[in-house]
Amino acid sequence: MELEYKNLNKKAKSCMRLSSAIGMGIFLLILGIIRMFCYFTNILLPYWADILLIAILFLSILDIVLVPMIRYKRYQYCIDEEKLIVIEGLWFITKTIAPVERIHQIAIERGPIDRIYGLSKVVATTAGGNVTVRFLENHIAEEIAENLGIRIGSIVKAQRSEENA
Repeated sequence: MELEYKNLNKKAKSCMRLSSAIGMGIFLLILGIIRMFCYFTNILLPYWADILLIAILFLSILDIVLVPMIRYKRYQYCIDEEKLIVIEGLWFITKTIAPVERIHQIAIERGPIDRIYGLSKVVATTAGGNVTVRFLENHIAEEIAENLGIRIGSIVKAQRSEENA
């Protein structure tokens, strides 16, 4: 049986970019403050320190522009009757598989950047850890959580009836 993997909504790239831009902006601001402190207190830095700062700035721009495109293309998820599968990664690609019968809890999370783009993530908790399906449209996240909840409920009901039999 061929699994049907789903890709993310296009808004996911923008959400990834904004998250990267905020994180890199804070990092670069701290580096800039340190550099300005050195300048105004007449602390002489070697010439390579400024070259390193420019290289970090260049790599930050690449991180904001290119990394979300790569992550977006690699990110896939599949949910069928038996399992939840998430494939993601930039340098190291991770394939996480969680059997539906092992899921204990389902949560929908929306961070501030997710809310700007109308996105959510579904977190399925198992005894072995969490499986997170990120960058879903709100209505799709609600639908996935509800369907998983129904499946888990029917599995628990079947297990209880087997124990009582």
